[in-house]
Amino acid sequence: MIVIADLGATNARFCVTEDGSTISAVCTYPINQYASMEELCISYINENNLETKKGVIGVAAPILSDKVTFVNVDLEFSKSSLEKKVFPDGLVVLNDLALQANALHTLGSDSLSYIGDNLLNDKKPRILVSPGTGLGLAGVVGKSVISTEAGHINIVNKAQRPDLKKIVDSFIKKNSRMPTYEDFLSGKGIQYFYKFFSGNSATNLSNEDILQRRDDENCVKTINLLNYLLSSYLRYVALIWGANGGVLLSGSIINSLIKEEDHANFRETFEDSETMHEFMKTVPLAILCIKDIGFAGGLEIAKKLL
Repeated sequence: MIVIADLGATNARFCVTEDGSTISAVCTYPINQYASMEELCISYINENNLETKKGVIGVAAPILSDKVTFVNVDLEFSKSSLEKKVFPDGLVVLNDLALQANALHTLGSDSLSYIGDNLLNDKKPRILVSPGTGLGLAGVVGKSVISTEAGHINIVNKAQRPDLKKIVDSFIKKNSRMPTYEDFLSGKGIQYFYKFFSGNSATNLSNEDILQRRDDENCVKTINLLNYLLSSYLRYVALIWGANGGVLLSGSIINSLIKEEDHANFRETFEDSETMHEFMKTVPLAILCIKDIGFAGGLEIAKKLL
């Protein structure tokens, strides 16, 4: 029996697998209500009366050493200490997008919604991008998964059309630094864009409300700018990775943000390269429709621990 955990900056989602193919005991916990990783994991295990000493954990943090420090939440832990106290029979800790990207090894066509006609090719490099509390990106080359911190790249000048330029300038004035793509292609970015367009610094609309209300002028402006910025970001990272096997998008923000009527403009911006247009035309773009992609990726890793 193996615990699988997918920890973002807001919520920790847990499940358990006994066979590496199916999951049970699915639970979600708000991370900021727990003082430590040990407390969080033990709470899940005890609450579900589990007898398990193995774990696969994806975290919204770079894995640089034994000490793991989250980027967008005040939490850190020691991998060796967590293994000793909670998972003495085996523990794998990896970046949350790397965890999710392991699911790409076993994708079925029913899990995908394509933006354009090009189909994924698992023989070539692919990338997975997921906006959430932050902005994650992982690469997949063959059977290897490579985690990155590409969300922290500064927004390039070419992407700054007039409305975005005004928002970038306001961000710099407020924060005394250039915005990164993660600042805007994330939950906090949705709010920042909407408040800028509406002039309302205290909106009661949730991110989901903003992305769903296409009858509201400021919501539409927010949606259009997010789609523009996301598609231009994907163009840059696809070129950097040489990701002619495909660019995949996942997460609840993606599934609310990009509708079928957005596909043509999204694809046009994605391909808008003065020097590499022909290459970009060949790159597949697809949205992952899997709800629990972190669990799907965790199952692939868990098979190695059984």
